[in-house]
Amino acid sequence: MDKEFIKSAVDDFIAFEKENEKADNTIILYRRVVNMFVDFFDKNEISKMDIIDFKRMLEKKYSPSTVKNHITIVNKFIKFAEILDNGDDPYEIRTHNSKMILKNIKIQQVASIDNVLEPSEYKRMIRKAKEIGMNDMYMIMKIFAHTGIRVSELKFFTVENVKKNYITVNNKGKIREIILTGALKREILSYCKDNGIREGMIFNITYCSIYYRMKKIAGKCRGISLDKVHPHSFRHLFAINYLESGGQVTDLMDILGHNSIQTTSLYTRTTNKTKKRQLEKIKY
Repeated sequence: MDKEFIKSAVDDFIAFEKENEKADNTIILYRRVVNMFVDFFDKNEISKMDIIDFKRMLEKKYSPSTVKNHITIVNKFIKFAEILDNGDDPYEIRTHNSKMILKNIKIQQVASIDNVLEPSEYKRMIRKAKEIGMNDMYMIMKIFAHTGIRVSELKFFTVENVKKNYITVNNKGKIREIILTGALKREILSYCKDNGIREGMIFNITYCSIYYRMKKIAGKCRGISLDKVHPHSFRHLFAINYLESGGQVTDLMDILGHNSIQTTSLYTRTTNKTKKRQLEKIKY
């Protein structure tokens, strides 16, 4: 492979993915990973061994899930660049065979979900948010814990939408409805009234801001590990509590917007802490 050619193919690859309606954050990730791949090589002619060296660098630097994700992106880019070089149709990317792509790593399915935010820790965090006057974070954390939404879906929480019992979300090309309980709906509308929000988006806040403000709140709550505090942990919290309250995994799949039951079934696995409690009950 010629480095200068694949470098020139980056913009075409990104444009191709945009045409396929990839989400903005996905496009940003694709560009970052592909640029990392191209910049890794310090010579013009790139061999399969050079690409394997790139894989080894990933394995030393990143977690297995990140490595797997990056290799998937790089393989897609390699195939696209080869198709481009041959003058073929880029939409043949799925069937194109390449000797240059990498063998992806295998990740053993975890037997437990650990480092999960506990319900008692969640309650302490929302109390602390109120106590220190971070009322928007109180409301945001409550929405996350009671709906299981992603941060990117918070933009659909407008005054107009909340007045309904369901919020229609169009995320990553998938349309689904977020169900609001009566109590949550009333509390959100009360928050809007108290803060003079009469229409439009209720929360205009970035992922990074939510992330760091959550860490700040947790830091003021003694005993909560900051490692488990991030926006997605509230999605885990919601999913586990939904199932433990008697909800069906198939319904949870719809609520979370998963494509496969295998993804949702992760939440049927208990934490090691829960397993230990159950083992302690065994008597002989």
